[in-house]
Amino acid sequence: MIGGPVRELLTDVQYRVRGAHPLRPGMRSALRRAERADPRELRRMQERRLRLLVRWAAARTPYYRRWFADAGLDPRDVRTLDDLAALPTIGRDNVAADPTAFLAYPRRLAWPARSSGTSGTVVTVYRSPGSAVYERCALERQWSWFGVPPRAPRVVLRGSTVAGPHGITRIRPATGELLVSSFHLTAEHLPEILAAVRAHAPVAVEGWPSSLTLFATLLRDAGEPLRVRAVITSSEVIGAAAARTLEEVFGGPVVDHYGQTERVALAGNCPCGGLHAFGDYGIVETLPVPDAPQRREIVGTPLHNWAFPLLRYRTGDEVVGEPDPAPCPCGRSFPLLGAVDGRVEDAFTAADGRPIPLPHTLVKNLTGLREVQVAQHAPGRFEVRVVPGHGYDREAVAAAVRATVHRVVGPGQTVEVRETERIPRSASGKLRPAIVLGE
Repeated sequence: MIGGPVRELLTDVQYRVRGAHPLRPGMRSALRRAERADPRELRRMQERRLRLLVRWAAARTPYYRRWFADAGLDPRDVRTLDDLAALPTIGRDNVAADPTAFLAYPRRLAWPARSSGTSGTVVTVYRSPGSAVYERCALERQWSWFGVPPRAPRVVLRGSTVAGPHGITRIRPATGELLVSSFHLTAEHLPEILAAVRAHAPVAVEGWPSSLTLFATLLRDAGEPLRVRAVITSSEVIGAAAARTLEEVFGGPVVDHYGQTERVALAGNCPCGGLHAFGDYGIVETLPVPDAPQRREIVGTPLHNWAFPLLRYRTGDEVVGEPDPAPCPCGRSFPLLGAVDGRVEDAFTAADGRPIPLPHTLVKNLTGLREVQVAQHAPGRFEVRVVPGHGYDREAVAAAVRATVHRVVGPGQTVEVRETERIPRSASGKLRPAIVLGE
Protein backbone atom coordinates (compact mmCIF):
# COMPACT_ATOMS: atom_id res chain seq x y z
CA MET A 1 0.00 0.00 0.00
CA ILE A 2 1.49 3.30 -1.10
CA GLY A 3 1.56 6.06 1.49
CA GLY A 4 -0.03 9.46 1.01
CA PRO A 5 3.09 11.55 0.19
CA VAL A 6 4.42 8.94 -2.26
CA ARG A 7 1.00 8.57 -3.88
CA GLU A 8 0.75 12.35 -4.29
CA LEU A 9 4.20 12.45 -5.89
CA LEU A 10 3.17 9.74 -8.36
CA THR A 11 -0.02 11.66 -9.10
CA ASP A 12 1.98 14.79 -9.91
CA VAL A 13 4.17 12.76 -12.28
CA GLN A 14 1.09 11.41 -14.00
CA TYR A 15 -0.33 14.91 -14.45
CA ARG A 16 2.96 16.02 -16.00
CA VAL A 17 2.74 13.13 -18.47
CA ARG A 18 -0.82 14.11 -19.38
CA GLY A 19 0.22 17.67 -20.09
CA ALA A 20 3.33 16.84 -22.14
CA HIS A 21 2.29 13.65 -23.96
CA PRO A 22 3.30 13.84 -27.65
CA LEU A 23 -0.09 12.50 -28.82
CA ARG A 24 -2.07 15.13 -26.93
CA PRO A 25 -2.44 17.58 -29.87
CA GLY A 26 -3.64 14.82 -32.18
CA MET A 27 -6.10 13.55 -29.57
CA ARG A 28 -7.56 17.00 -29.05
CA SER A 29 -8.00 17.47 -32.80
CA ALA A 30 -9.74 14.09 -33.18
CA LEU A 31 -12.03 14.82 -30.25
CA ARG A 32 -13.07 18.15 -31.73
CA ARG A 33 -14.00 16.47 -35.01
CA ALA A 34 -15.94 13.67 -33.32
CA GLU A 35 -18.34 15.88 -31.40
CA ARG A 36 -19.74 17.33 -34.63
CA ALA A 37 -19.46 14.17 -36.72
CA ASP A 38 -22.41 12.68 -38.53
CA PRO A 39 -23.88 9.81 -36.41
CA ARG A 40 -23.01 7.33 -39.16
CA GLU A 41 -19.43 8.55 -39.21
CA LEU A 42 -19.24 8.25 -35.42
CA ARG A 43 -20.54 4.67 -35.61
CA ARG A 44 -17.96 3.76 -38.26
CA MET A 45 -15.23 5.15 -36.02
CA GLN A 46 -16.51 3.12 -33.06
CA GLU A 47 -16.61 -0.06 -35.12
CA ARG A 48 -13.07 0.42 -36.44
CA ARG A 49 -11.74 0.76 -32.90
CA LEU A 50 -13.94 -2.08 -31.65
CA ARG A 51 -12.53 -4.53 -34.21
CA LEU A 52 -8.98 -3.66 -33.20
CA LEU A 53 -9.79 -3.76 -29.49
CA VAL A 54 -11.45 -7.17 -29.59
CA ARG A 55 -8.59 -8.75 -31.53
CA TRP A 56 -6.07 -7.11 -29.21
CA ALA A 57 -7.88 -8.36 -26.08
CA ALA A 58 -8.17 -11.90 -27.48
CA ALA A 59 -4.47 -11.99 -28.29
CA ARG A 60 -3.02 -10.22 -25.26
CA THR A 61 -5.14 -10.88 -22.18
CA PRO A 62 -5.49 -14.23 -20.38
CA TYR A 63 -9.19 -13.69 -19.68
CA TYR A 64 -10.30 -13.09 -23.25
CA ARG A 65 -7.83 -15.55 -24.72
CA ARG A 66 -9.52 -18.26 -22.64
CA TRP A 67 -13.03 -16.99 -23.31
CA PHE A 68 -12.71 -16.93 -27.11
CA ALA A 69 -11.10 -20.37 -27.10
CA ASP A 70 -13.83 -21.86 -24.87
CA ALA A 71 -16.63 -20.17 -26.84
CA GLY A 72 -15.22 -21.25 -30.20
CA LEU A 73 -15.66 -17.71 -31.50
CA ASP A 74 -13.19 -16.04 -33.85
CA PRO A 75 -12.43 -12.49 -32.61
CA ARG A 76 -12.56 -11.36 -36.24
CA ASP A 77 -16.29 -12.16 -36.27
CA VAL A 78 -16.93 -9.19 -33.95
CA ARG A 79 -17.07 -6.39 -36.49
CA THR A 80 -20.04 -4.15 -35.74
CA LEU A 81 -21.82 -2.71 -32.72
CA ASP A 82 -24.55 -5.30 -33.23
CA ASP A 83 -21.95 -8.07 -32.88
CA LEU A 84 -21.15 -6.96 -29.32
CA ALA A 85 -24.12 -8.99 -28.10
CA ALA A 86 -22.13 -12.15 -28.88
CA LEU A 87 -19.73 -11.28 -26.05
CA PRO A 88 -20.50 -11.82 -22.35
CA THR A 89 -20.97 -8.96 -19.93
CA ILE A 90 -18.47 -8.79 -17.08
CA GLY A 91 -18.51 -6.96 -13.77
CA ARG A 92 -16.57 -6.03 -10.68
CA ASP A 93 -16.46 -9.61 -9.42
CA ASN A 94 -14.65 -10.74 -12.58
CA VAL A 95 -12.02 -8.02 -12.27
CA ALA A 96 -11.68 -8.28 -8.48
CA ALA A 97 -11.00 -12.03 -8.74
CA ASP A 98 -7.87 -11.53 -10.88
CA PRO A 99 -7.07 -8.07 -12.30
CA THR A 100 -3.96 -9.38 -14.08
CA ALA A 101 -6.19 -11.55 -16.31
CA PHE A 102 -7.27 -8.36 -18.09
CA LEU A 103 -3.83 -6.78 -18.41
CA ALA A 104 -2.65 -6.43 -22.00
CA TYR A 105 0.47 -4.41 -21.10
CA PRO A 106 3.28 -5.29 -18.71
CA ARG A 107 2.15 -4.06 -15.30
CA ARG A 108 5.09 -1.68 -15.00
CA LEU A 109 3.86 0.24 -18.06
CA ALA A 110 0.32 0.76 -16.75
CA TRP A 111 -1.11 3.06 -14.08
CA PRO A 112 -3.13 1.36 -11.33
CA ALA A 113 -6.30 2.69 -9.74
CA ARG A 114 -8.36 1.28 -6.91
CA SER A 115 -11.92 1.83 -5.89
CA SER A 116 -14.68 0.42 -3.73
CA GLY A 117 -17.12 2.48 -5.78
CA THR A 118 -20.83 2.36 -5.02
CA SER A 119 -20.80 -1.41 -4.54
CA GLY A 120 -18.24 -1.86 -1.77
CA THR A 121 -16.45 -4.51 -3.84
CA VAL A 122 -12.76 -3.62 -3.91
CA VAL A 123 -11.36 -3.58 -7.42
CA THR A 124 -7.94 -2.78 -8.90
CA VAL A 125 -7.78 -1.69 -12.53
CA TYR A 126 -5.09 -0.32 -14.82
CA ARG A 127 -4.85 2.11 -17.71
CA SER A 128 -2.21 3.21 -20.16
CA PRO A 129 -0.72 6.70 -19.93
CA GLY A 130 -2.25 7.37 -23.36
CA SER A 131 -5.67 6.47 -21.98
CA ALA A 132 -5.25 8.98 -19.16
CA VAL A 133 -4.25 11.68 -21.64
CA TYR A 134 -7.25 10.88 -23.85
CA GLU A 135 -9.64 11.13 -20.92
CA ARG A 136 -8.17 14.45 -19.86
CA CYS A 137 -8.58 15.80 -23.38
CA ALA A 138 -12.20 14.59 -23.46
CA LEU A 139 -12.95 16.42 -20.23
CA GLU A 140 -11.21 19.56 -21.43
CA ARG A 141 -13.38 19.42 -24.55
CA GLN A 142 -16.49 19.45 -22.37
CA TRP A 143 -15.12 22.36 -20.32
CA SER A 144 -14.53 24.32 -23.52
CA TRP A 145 -18.28 24.19 -24.23
CA PHE A 146 -18.62 26.48 -21.21
CA GLY A 147 -15.70 28.79 -21.99
CA VAL A 148 -13.07 27.15 -19.76
CA PRO A 149 -9.66 26.83 -21.52
CA PRO A 150 -7.63 23.62 -20.99
CA ARG A 151 -4.98 25.12 -18.72
CA ALA A 152 -7.13 27.72 -17.01
CA PRO A 153 -6.40 28.17 -13.27
CA ARG A 154 -8.85 26.13 -11.20
CA VAL A 155 -9.57 25.47 -7.54
CA VAL A 156 -10.05 21.74 -6.85
CA LEU A 157 -11.89 20.28 -3.84
CA ARG A 158 -11.71 16.57 -4.49
CA GLY A 159 -10.27 14.90 -1.43
CA SER A 160 -7.69 15.05 1.25
CA THR A 161 -4.19 14.59 -0.09
CA VAL A 162 -3.65 18.28 0.64
CA ALA A 163 -4.13 17.77 4.35
CA GLY A 164 -1.37 17.03 6.82
CA PRO A 165 2.15 18.33 6.20
CA HIS A 166 0.98 20.36 3.19
CA GLY A 167 -1.55 22.32 5.22
CA ILE A 168 -5.03 23.12 3.96
CA THR A 169 -4.16 24.28 0.43
CA ARG A 170 -1.35 23.76 -2.03
CA ILE A 171 -0.54 24.27 -5.69
CA ARG A 172 -0.11 21.19 -7.88
CA PRO A 173 2.98 22.18 -9.91
CA ALA A 174 2.14 19.96 -12.88
CA THR A 175 -1.17 21.70 -13.57
CA GLY A 176 -1.20 24.94 -11.63
CA GLU A 177 -4.38 23.83 -9.84
CA LEU A 178 -4.98 25.04 -6.31
CA LEU A 179 -5.89 21.99 -4.21
CA VAL A 180 -8.09 22.60 -1.17
CA SER A 181 -8.67 19.96 1.51
CA SER A 182 -12.28 18.79 1.46
CA PHE A 183 -11.97 17.92 5.14
CA HIS A 184 -11.18 21.43 6.40
CA LEU A 185 -14.20 23.31 5.10
CA THR A 186 -15.15 25.18 8.25
CA ALA A 187 -15.73 28.81 9.19
CA GLU A 188 -12.49 28.69 11.18
CA HIS A 189 -10.41 27.77 8.12
CA LEU A 190 -12.33 29.89 5.59
CA PRO A 191 -10.11 33.03 5.81
CA GLU A 192 -6.97 30.99 5.02
CA ILE A 193 -8.70 29.11 2.19
CA LEU A 194 -10.29 32.22 0.72
CA ALA A 195 -7.00 34.15 0.73
CA ALA A 196 -5.32 31.36 -1.25
CA VAL A 197 -8.27 31.07 -3.64
CA ARG A 198 -8.45 34.78 -4.42
CA ALA A 199 -4.68 34.91 -4.96
CA HIS A 200 -5.05 32.04 -7.44
CA ALA A 201 -7.73 33.92 -9.44
CA PRO A 202 -9.54 30.79 -10.66
CA VAL A 203 -11.51 30.57 -13.88
CA ALA A 204 -13.41 27.54 -12.52
CA VAL A 205 -13.92 25.56 -9.33
CA GLU A 206 -13.94 21.77 -9.50
CA GLY A 207 -14.69 18.92 -7.14
CA TRP A 208 -17.18 16.70 -5.40
CA PRO A 209 -20.66 18.30 -5.23
CA SER A 210 -20.77 17.77 -1.46
CA SER A 211 -17.44 19.56 -0.97
CA LEU A 212 -18.31 22.38 -3.34
CA THR A 213 -21.70 22.85 -1.66
CA LEU A 214 -20.06 23.09 1.76
CA PHE A 215 -17.61 25.65 0.38
CA ALA A 216 -20.39 27.62 -1.31
CA THR A 217 -22.45 27.67 1.88
CA LEU A 218 -19.49 29.00 3.86
CA LEU A 219 -18.88 31.70 1.26
CA ARG A 220 -22.55 32.69 1.18
CA ASP A 221 -22.80 32.88 4.97
CA ALA A 222 -19.66 34.99 5.10
CA GLY A 223 -20.92 37.32 2.36
CA GLU A 224 -17.95 36.39 0.13
CA PRO A 225 -19.23 35.30 -3.32
CA LEU A 226 -16.62 33.89 -5.69
CA ARG A 227 -17.38 34.44 -9.38
CA VAL A 228 -16.08 31.90 -11.91
CA ARG A 229 -17.02 30.77 -15.41
CA ALA A 230 -18.01 27.22 -14.43
CA VAL A 231 -18.48 24.82 -11.52
CA ILE A 232 -17.08 21.41 -12.56
CA THR A 233 -18.57 18.45 -10.67
CA SER A 234 -18.33 14.65 -10.68
CA SER A 235 -18.34 11.52 -8.48
CA GLU A 236 -21.72 12.19 -6.84
CA VAL A 237 -25.28 12.81 -7.92
CA ILE A 238 -25.95 16.52 -7.62
CA GLY A 239 -29.43 17.57 -6.51
CA ALA A 240 -31.38 20.54 -7.83
CA ALA A 241 -31.05 22.50 -4.59
CA ALA A 242 -27.27 22.00 -4.46
CA ALA A 243 -26.94 23.01 -8.12
CA ARG A 244 -28.87 26.23 -7.44
CA THR A 245 -26.63 27.02 -4.48
CA LEU A 246 -23.47 26.48 -6.54
CA GLU A 247 -24.68 28.64 -9.42
CA GLU A 248 -25.85 31.43 -7.09
CA VAL A 249 -22.58 31.64 -5.14
CA PHE A 250 -20.12 31.00 -7.97
CA GLY A 251 -22.07 32.69 -10.76
CA GLY A 252 -21.27 30.04 -13.37
CA PRO A 253 -23.13 27.00 -14.69
CA VAL A 254 -22.65 23.50 -13.29
CA VAL A 255 -20.53 21.35 -15.65
CA ASP A 256 -21.11 17.78 -14.53
CA HIS A 257 -19.61 14.56 -15.84
CA TYR A 258 -20.17 10.89 -15.14
CA GLY A 259 -17.44 8.25 -15.14
CA GLN A 260 -15.96 5.35 -13.16
CA THR A 261 -12.60 4.14 -11.89
CA GLU A 262 -12.75 1.46 -14.59
CA ARG A 263 -12.99 4.18 -17.29
CA VAL A 264 -15.43 2.24 -19.49
CA ALA A 265 -17.85 5.10 -20.18
CA LEU A 266 -17.81 8.88 -19.96
CA ALA A 267 -20.69 11.32 -20.20
CA GLY A 268 -21.12 15.02 -19.58
CA ASN A 269 -23.73 17.74 -19.78
CA CYS A 270 -23.81 20.40 -22.49
CA PRO A 271 -24.97 24.03 -22.21
CA CYS A 272 -28.49 22.91 -23.24
CA GLY A 273 -28.68 20.62 -20.22
CA GLY A 274 -28.48 17.24 -21.95
CA LEU A 275 -26.19 14.50 -20.57
CA HIS A 276 -24.27 13.15 -23.57
CA ALA A 277 -22.50 9.79 -23.67
CA PHE A 278 -19.14 10.50 -25.32
CA GLY A 279 -19.19 7.98 -28.15
CA ASP A 280 -15.55 8.48 -29.07
CA TYR A 281 -14.53 7.52 -25.52
CA GLY A 282 -16.53 4.31 -25.30
CA ILE A 283 -19.49 2.31 -26.54
CA VAL A 284 -22.38 2.65 -24.10
CA GLU A 285 -25.19 0.12 -23.83
CA THR A 286 -28.09 0.43 -21.40
CA LEU A 287 -29.49 -2.95 -20.43
CA PRO A 288 -32.87 -3.51 -18.72
CA VAL A 289 -32.85 -3.89 -14.94
CA PRO A 290 -34.98 -6.86 -13.81
CA ASP A 291 -38.28 -5.89 -12.17
CA ALA A 292 -37.57 -2.17 -12.78
CA PRO A 293 -38.98 -1.19 -16.19
CA GLN A 294 -37.98 2.47 -15.82
CA ARG A 295 -34.34 1.69 -15.05
CA ARG A 296 -31.44 0.56 -17.24
CA GLU A 297 -27.89 -0.39 -16.25
CA ILE A 298 -24.96 1.34 -17.94
CA VAL A 299 -22.64 -1.13 -19.69
CA GLY A 300 -19.46 0.27 -21.23
CA THR A 301 -16.79 -0.84 -23.68
CA PRO A 302 -13.91 1.68 -23.63
CA LEU A 303 -12.22 2.52 -26.93
CA HIS A 304 -9.08 4.13 -25.52
CA ASN A 305 -7.49 1.89 -22.87
CA TRP A 306 -5.31 -0.70 -24.61
CA ALA A 307 -3.59 -1.62 -21.34
CA PHE A 308 -6.72 -3.06 -19.71
CA PRO A 309 -9.48 -3.84 -22.23
CA LEU A 310 -12.86 -4.45 -20.62
CA LEU A 311 -15.57 -5.53 -23.05
CA ARG A 312 -19.20 -4.95 -22.04
CA TYR A 313 -18.41 -4.02 -18.44
CA ARG A 314 -21.42 -3.70 -16.14
CA THR A 315 -20.88 -0.52 -14.14
CA GLY A 316 -23.68 -1.12 -11.60
CA ASP A 317 -24.86 2.43 -12.29
CA GLU A 318 -28.33 2.97 -13.65
CA VAL A 319 -30.20 5.56 -15.69
CA VAL A 320 -33.76 6.42 -14.82
CA GLY A 321 -36.37 6.96 -17.52
CA GLU A 322 -35.92 7.20 -21.26
CA PRO A 323 -33.72 9.86 -22.87
CA ASP A 324 -35.33 12.27 -25.30
CA PRO A 325 -35.02 10.64 -28.74
CA ALA A 326 -34.88 14.04 -30.47
CA PRO A 327 -31.44 15.49 -31.26
CA CYS A 328 -30.07 17.77 -28.58
CA PRO A 329 -30.44 21.48 -29.46
CA CYS A 330 -26.67 21.85 -28.94
CA GLY A 331 -26.14 20.02 -32.25
CA ARG A 332 -23.58 17.54 -30.95
CA SER A 333 -23.76 14.01 -32.31
CA PHE A 334 -23.30 12.17 -29.01
CA PRO A 335 -26.46 10.38 -27.81
CA LEU A 336 -28.29 11.47 -24.67
CA LEU A 337 -28.20 9.15 -21.66
CA GLY A 338 -30.94 10.20 -19.28
CA ALA A 339 -30.56 10.80 -15.54
CA VAL A 340 -27.79 8.73 -13.92
CA ASP A 341 -28.68 7.30 -10.51
CA GLY A 342 -25.19 7.23 -9.04
CA ARG A 343 -23.48 7.66 -5.71
CA VAL A 344 -25.16 9.54 -2.88
CA GLU A 345 -23.36 9.46 0.47
CA ASP A 346 -24.10 11.06 3.80
CA ALA A 347 -21.25 13.17 5.11
CA PHE A 348 -19.44 11.78 8.13
CA THR A 349 -18.48 14.04 11.02
CA ALA A 350 -15.06 14.34 12.61
CA ALA A 351 -14.58 14.41 16.37
CA ASP A 352 -14.40 18.22 16.34
CA GLY A 353 -17.59 18.57 14.27
CA ARG A 354 -16.03 19.05 10.83
CA PRO A 355 -17.94 17.42 7.92
CA ILE A 356 -16.20 14.60 6.01
CA PRO A 357 -17.63 14.39 2.48
CA LEU A 358 -17.49 11.17 0.43
CA PRO A 359 -16.12 9.13 3.36
CA HIS A 360 -15.61 6.00 1.23
CA THR A 361 -12.41 7.64 -0.03
CA LEU A 362 -10.86 6.89 3.37
CA VAL A 363 -10.66 3.21 2.39
CA LYS A 364 -10.46 3.27 -1.41
CA ASN A 365 -6.73 2.52 -1.63
CA LEU A 366 -6.70 -0.59 0.55
CA THR A 367 -5.53 -3.86 -0.99
CA GLY A 368 -6.04 -7.55 -0.25
CA LEU A 369 -9.79 -7.16 0.34
CA ARG A 370 -12.90 -8.53 -1.37
CA GLU A 371 -15.27 -6.05 0.26
CA VAL A 372 -14.93 -3.00 2.49
CA GLN A 373 -17.27 -0.61 4.25
CA VAL A 374 -16.58 2.31 6.55
CA ALA A 375 -19.24 3.04 9.18
CA GLN A 376 -19.64 5.98 11.56
CA HIS A 377 -21.09 5.16 14.98
CA ALA A 378 -20.70 8.71 16.31
CA PRO A 379 -18.71 11.84 15.38
CA GLY A 380 -15.07 10.82 15.18
CA ARG A 381 -15.85 7.16 15.88
CA PHE A 382 -15.38 4.94 12.83
CA GLU A 383 -15.47 1.23 12.12
CA VAL A 384 -13.92 -0.20 8.96
CA ARG A 385 -15.47 -3.56 8.05
CA VAL A 386 -13.35 -5.73 5.77
CA VAL A 387 -13.82 -9.06 4.02
CA PRO A 388 -10.32 -10.51 3.50
CA GLY A 389 -9.28 -11.45 0.00
CA HIS A 390 -6.16 -12.63 -1.81
CA GLY A 391 -3.01 -11.16 -0.29
CA TYR A 392 -4.76 -9.84 2.81
CA ASP A 393 -2.44 -8.55 5.53
CA ARG A 394 -4.32 -7.73 8.75
CA GLU A 395 -1.64 -5.52 10.28
CA ALA A 396 -0.93 -3.64 7.05
CA VAL A 397 -4.62 -2.90 6.44
CA ALA A 398 -5.18 -1.70 10.01
CA ALA A 399 -2.08 0.49 9.88
CA ALA A 400 -3.07 1.95 6.51
CA VAL A 401 -6.60 2.77 7.71
CA ARG A 402 -5.43 4.51 10.86
CA ALA A 403 -2.69 6.42 9.03
CA THR A 404 -5.14 7.63 6.38
CA VAL A 405 -7.75 8.76 8.89
CA HIS A 406 -5.10 10.55 10.96
CA ARG A 407 -3.59 12.22 7.90
CA VAL A 408 -6.73 13.39 6.15
CA VAL A 409 -9.23 13.85 8.99
CA GLY A 410 -6.83 14.71 11.77
CA PRO A 411 -5.98 13.45 15.25
CA GLY A 412 -8.60 12.64 17.85
CA GLN A 413 -10.57 10.06 15.85
CA THR A 414 -11.28 6.51 17.03
CA VAL A 415 -10.85 3.83 14.37
CA GLU A 416 -11.61 0.14 14.65
CA VAL A 417 -10.97 -2.44 11.91
CA ARG A 418 -13.27 -5.47 12.01
CA GLU A 419 -12.99 -8.58 9.86
CA THR A 420 -16.18 -10.26 8.71
CA GLU A 421 -17.23 -12.95 6.24
CA ARG A 422 -19.86 -10.76 4.61
CA ILE A 423 -20.96 -7.14 4.87
CA PRO A 424 -24.75 -6.66 5.12
CA ARG A 425 -26.53 -5.24 2.06
CA SER A 426 -29.16 -2.51 1.93
CA ALA A 427 -32.80 -3.20 1.10
CA SER A 428 -31.94 -2.73 -2.60
CA GLY A 429 -29.29 -5.45 -2.36
CA LYS A 430 -26.33 -3.07 -2.75
CA LEU A 431 -23.36 -2.89 -0.45
CA ARG A 432 -23.01 0.70 0.67
CA PRO A 433 -19.31 1.64 0.94
CA ALA A 434 -20.01 4.23 3.66
CA ILE A 435 -22.82 4.27 6.20
CA VAL A 436 -23.80 6.34 9.22
CA LEU A 437 -25.09 4.32 12.21
CA GLY A 438 -26.52 5.34 15.53
CA GLU A 439 -24.91 4.81 18.90
